[in-house]
Amino acid sequence: MRKAGKYFLILVLLVSTFLFSQPYKGSTIKVLVWDDALTVAVESMIKQFENETGIKVVFERIPSGSILEKLALSVSGSKADYDLVSVDEPFVPQVGNLFMPYSAWPEGKIYSKIDLERDLIPGVAEGSFWNGEYRGLPINGNVYVWLTRKDIVNNEQYKKEFMQKYGYELDIPQTFDQLLDISEYLSTKGIYGFAPFTKNAEGATCEAIFMFESYGTNVLVQVGEHDFEVVLDKEKAVEALKMYKELCKFAPPGWEDMGHSERIAAFNQGKVFSMFQWPAIVPDHENKDQSVVAGKIYYGAPPAGPAKRAAIRGTWMLGIPNASKNKEAAAEFAYWWSSYEAGKELVKVGMTPARTDLLLDPKYVEQKPYFVGIFNSMRYSVSRPRIEKYAEVSDVIKVNWLAGVTGRVTPEVAIDNIIKGVNEVLEKYGY
Repeated sequence: MRKAGKYFLILVLLVSTFLFSQPYKGSTIKVLVWDDALTVAVESMIKQFENETGIKVVFERIPSGSILEKLALSVSGSKADYDLVSVDEPFVPQVGNLFMPYSAWPEGKIYSKIDLERDLIPGVAEGSFWNGEYRGLPINGNVYVWLTRKDIVNNEQYKKEFMQKYGYELDIPQTFDQLLDISEYLSTKGIYGFAPFTKNAEGATCEAIFMFESYGTNVLVQVGEHDFEVVLDKEKAVEALKMYKELCKFAPPGWEDMGHSERIAAFNQGKVFSMFQWPAIVPDHENKDQSVVAGKIYYGAPPAGPAKRAAIRGTWMLGIPNASKNKEAAAEFAYWWSSYEAGKELVKVGMTPARTDLLLDPKYVEQKPYFVGIFNSMRYSVSRPRIEKYAEVSDVIKVNWLAGVTGRVTPEVAIDNIIKGVNEVLEKYGY
């Protein structure tokens, strides 16, 4: 009888422990995220989170360019088809007010609420900030990382010849002028110095802002609470565009219509010396089955222009819609995703973290040297224009930037058209 009572007590304890360890048992949340290697990694471990918390997660991945459209149909002030939604940084001003401010998020029952300033890489949190509030939890360290071929800068013959011609050492380019010199020299060796982004896509806007900031100017500033002013300095912007055009002289054939797939292929085939890359794509360059330069790449911040270094930031945040009925469970999932405990495992399956303690952990840096590059680049991070009508502003910038870069109009006309076009957007919406 005593033995039976003992077994019954153990059973009760086990059941109680299991139930206690699933404080949200019976809850279901719907999560909408962009589709890339990072979110694939997260999805692969959701079962573990479900077993631990009792929360059923419906995890929907869609192309990043479709998120905003899906959000417009699914979330409003009074409706939320999703309990947690990923938002790309440039669109936080447009939709941020639909989400609960991070300061109001509930504490987690299993995972701790993330301290945005203490736990995350410096610079990451700004991507979710709008109208005096953090609108969600930034979830990735997404920023321009500059790739440079170590095997080229360490080539003794190249170093000797470069020194003789240019009077300084061939090394990782610290400025655009140095990159231009190195590109010119490498053109005699059958190597392209630079691979641009010239597709008619958001990446072209990123390149324009990257260059403008490096030359000491930006496109827009907020004036007061609701107004904006175009502040693009024509002289500096023209110089930035001209430098980009000069670098493109040393780009691979077809550079006038070059996007991610073309740049990845050219770099992986050993044809390109230096270019930027987003962190989620970097593993493609380190895959020895796909890349002849795997293990031969230095990762760091971009070269500097006359004013400064500038790395375009593009973090994604997780936001909880104000109309969600499952805010506690949604917050718990976000805290799990961004926790150190889960992050240790998520990094192994392809996640790029936003946490400093993961990004700079020596055991991960040894396997993924670009983690240090992300951290260093984030120190120089800059944002694209922060305005509710960003999509239209971006269209104006990219179309006219590309017209100037590819020679359809002069650099001066291209910059005039950007200034005129952005002013027209402001006037259209009454700013």
